[in-house]
Amino acid sequence: MNKKQQAAAYDSGHERGRPREFDVDKVIAATSNTFFQQGYHATSIDDLCKATGLARGSLYGVFGDKKKMLLAALELFTQGALTRLSDNLKSEPGREGIHKALLHYTRVATSVTRKRGCLITNTALEMLPQDEEISGKIEAVFRKMSALLADAIVQGQTTAAFNAGLDSKATANFLLCMIQGMRVVGKVYSERELKQVVALTLKILD
Repeated sequence: MNKKQQAAAYDSGHERGRPREFDVDKVIAATSNTFFQQGYHATSIDDLCKATGLARGSLYGVFGDKKKMLLAALELFTQGALTRLSDNLKSEPGREGIHKALLHYTRVATSVTRKRGCLITNTALEMLPQDEEISGKIEAVFRKMSALLADAIVQGQTTAAFNAGLDSKATANFLLCMIQGMRVVGKVYSERELKQVVALTLKILD
């Protein structure tokens, strides 16, 4: 949804017939943070109302139900995640871009505020493979991440930064698995330990 988009809704605490305007993306960000902290099943509609400052009718009026709120939260979260990955990979060509991207994950995976993991990873662990709709959403994100990594590998191969014999798609999937693994292992490992993993990974690409 457009960041400037606003929605009008009627809350029970407001004067009858008087709409309240709110920024939809800010509401999605608040629901995203709540799902991130508590997980989907443990989050109630009352929790989401408290986090967003909106009444049930307003939330249902914009999103439809709790499941759609999670889908909207995943969409907003993944847009940011894909943009950051793309920016890091493109900031420097080939090897240095991948190195920068991987170091980003060592930091966020081990930071005090991110010890709970990430919304994508946590949702995958909680809801897959039982929920086909969520599964499709997360698979699409992972495949986009892998495609970005594969492009960076090919670029590195053209400049002899990486082994020309590497299968770019398989190697990208390997890096994706490592990134998601750091998201989980970072709950208990230090940034220094994950940086050692990154250094070993780059040697594998030689």
